[in-house]
Amino acid sequence: MNKTQASQRSRRQILRLIKEKNQISRAELAKLTGLTRPTVSSIVAEFVENGAILESGKGESCGGKRPIILELNPSACYAVGIDLGDDYLIRGALCDFCGNIVTRKELEYENEFENILGVLEQLITDLVADVEQEKVRGIGIAVSGIVDSESNEVVNSSTLDIEKKQLPKRLAQRCGFKVFLENRPNAAALAETQFGAGKDFNNLVYITSGRGVGAGVVINGKIFRGSFGTAGEIGEIRIPVLEDRKLSSYCLEDLTRASSIKQQAEKVKNCKMRFAEIVEAYYKGDKEISEIMDRNATYMGYAAQIIADLLNPEAIILGGRAVELGEKYLKAFREHFESGLAKALVGGLTEVKFSQYGQIGVAVGGAAVVIELVMDLNV
Repeated sequence: MNKTQASQRSRRQILRLIKEKNQISRAELAKLTGLTRPTVSSIVAEFVENGAILESGKGESCGGKRPIILELNPSACYAVGIDLGDDYLIRGALCDFCGNIVTRKELEYENEFENILGVLEQLITDLVADVEQEKVRGIGIAVSGIVDSESNEVVNSSTLDIEKKQLPKRLAQRCGFKVFLENRPNAAALAETQFGAGKDFNNLVYITSGRGVGAGVVINGKIFRGSFGTAGEIGEIRIPVLEDRKLSSYCLEDLTRASSIKQQAEKVKNCKMRFAEIVEAYYKGDKEISEIMDRNATYMGYAAQIIADLLNPEAIILGGRAVELGEKYLKAFREHFESGLAKALVGGLTEVKFSQYGQIGVAVGGAAVVIELVMDLNV
């Protein structure tokens, strides 16, 4: 490692520690990093000068002068996150350097590339209207499909007209910002890891259900994509189902996505139903709807068991439409999940939690992709 690389590594280390600790002194930074105090002071002075961090006051003294406390400056920069995966709406959020949502918006679109491009441009324009443009460090788009992170391209999408269309390049030309792609579960997992329900865990799996079913895997605080970029595609897991005394198997996604729940509910109720009406019936304890949701929790819990027994994460975080189903669903899922989970010889069990963000979490995840690049000093 040459001198320049070592310097960059030290700068990243200090910036990440300030983010992790929320508030910290120069002396504590020197102790935790092993860097000399003059080196720490020099790097901190640079970050204070460019506005990345703030000197927020004086801490408690351990004898001698009271230390100056350092923290990230939320308004140092901004990132736009976009969720491109809903059937009817594109959701967007503008987040500050600390991941706080500054503003959010959603626009209708048609599933045709030029329309998608135009709606994205309008959404970005609206989101950044009230902040300094030079402080916007990039656009993170979370998409339905398989993303090649090396080429920054959607290489497969069965639902959207964006496959191999050079979306980041085309959009960057129109909006003037750098554009980065990530798939939806990975982006949402990153949001939970950086700012949400998973910020206290280094290893977790985020499971989303809605239009589709997928998972984002986080190992040592980083997204794990696998050898070919398809890690977390749990919708293809085959679920055994006993039908008329015969064992069949179906894809998890076909059994549990929102459209499947809707079809099952309409069949037993013999009428058209909106998803919100199904959720309301579930809350009220409707027997037939509760049976559908319990089966759903069983199937999702079965898939989560497989993931947890393979990876042994600290936490499973449920996102997407599952959050709308509330504590009743979470309890049912947890019972099915833990019934077949490998028990640790020492220590605890994988925790199960709901996403902190709900539907906006994927858009926040898009912003988190950009913020992560800023923290690595790459944009």
